Amino acid sequence: MVSMPFLTQIDSRAQVRGSRDPLGVQAIWTRMGRHVVGNLTTVSTSVRDFTTTLLGFYFAERVAEEKETSDDLNVFLRWEQLADYARGGINGDWSFRGTERAKKNWNESDKIRLGIDAASLILSDQKTYGLWGLYSVPSRTSGLLEGSPTRLTAPVREFVEENYMPILDGKTRAGGEAFVDMLSKRSAELKKERDGKVLDAVAKALKPKFSSAERALYVSHLVEGGLQDETKGGQKLLAEVLRSTLKVPNWELSPAAVRDMAKKCRTEKTDVGDQVAAYLERILAAERLLAPCVSFFGYLLGSDGQSLDNVAKSVKDRWGSGVRSIDVVALQSIEIELRDASGEPASGQRWIAIATALREGDYAEATRVLLVQNRDVMAMRGGAAPWAEMRDGKLHVKFAAEVSDLPTKKDLVSHWTHPYFIPSLREIARQLEP
Repeated sequence: MVSMPFLTQIDSRAQVRGSRDPLGVQAIWTRMGRHVVGNLTTVSTSVRDFTTTLLGFYFAERVAEEKETSDDLNVFLRWEQLADYARGGINGDWSFRGTERAKKNWNESDKIRLGIDAASLILSDQKTYGLWGLYSVPSRTSGLLEGSPTRLTAPVREFVEENYMPILDGKTRAGGEAFVDMLSKRSAELKKERDGKVLDAVAKALKPKFSSAERALYVSHLVEGGLQDETKGGQKLLAEVLRSTLKVPNWELSPAAVRDMAKKCRTEKTDVGDQVAAYLERILAAERLLAPCVSFFGYLLGSDGQSLDNVAKSVKDRWGSGVRSIDVVALQSIEIELRDASGEPASGQRWIAIATALREGDYAEATRVLLVQNRDVMAMRGGAAPWAEMRDGKLHVKFAAEVSDLPTKKDLVSHWTHPYFIPSLREIARQLEP
């Protein structure tokens, strides 16, 4: 029987659980991306999802204090459901996780249910794949949350009480007691007509357009990384550069785009500008290797039973006498990043060997070393079997996976696979533009 493995993630802020990474490249692009974007993840791309997250933890704290109960998670899940019904049903903003169930429930009934039972959840595993699982860590890293149990930082709590609670309370200025009472219950039912004012208030607090006060808070914490900014001002500069791309049609992360960003950073003529440019150039060098390797390995998984010579010939027919876009010298200068990302001592030199083989067009050697890389990555993850290996001179594929066709030689010039968290920063900056 063919198995389909799902591997654990390396950086909790990098991707959703369950990602498959047979070559261990996630550790590399995550590490390198953190030099320029210290707080966001590949999935934390909605400012309004951050707002919902903050209000969820705010009400969890209120319920804990006023009802003397420890039920943070379930309070948060019920608030997330209410927030999403209001965002979608009232504001027409269906850009959140759980859209399918929320829209179905909203359209098919005159009432909505908040609860932790299967019928109320808007995702099959709302804890993991909703905002609790995906936005708590980037919110904490951005300086919006802190402590254990997780709570809003003092300035953010003050912001919530000054900017969101008056909206949620309407004219009553009741301090949010109605929401605390509702969210403290194991389940609650709201009728659209009877409880329209409640839904309207939540929708107004979560409207797509941001106030100037909101924009200031989120730019400081999300775009610039907050007081805990791991990049020491580098993320703020990169965001400024990314804003200049917002009017570029069909912009996407590519070698040309990264070169352009590095050039613009250097024109700042500051230490921060030079440092960010250097990091972007390292990212470019790494991706010039990693992207072809991911495609190459995907191609190998579709070559079961082929001899090494046949595989090498097929790749050469596609890529020619060598992948000239790979800069071996540049990669040698960041060998420590390639090595330390995985924690496996031999991995750095192995990546250099793969780069050299691809650059020189020795696709048989590249195949051999890629298989070793996969074998050792699997071994480090608890002794799992490699996905493919050479046996009696032929490629033996053990696991089914996403088999990819090789990009053409022409396509290699712009080939890019990994995000390095840069598109997330650009998207957050775009949403916060006046």
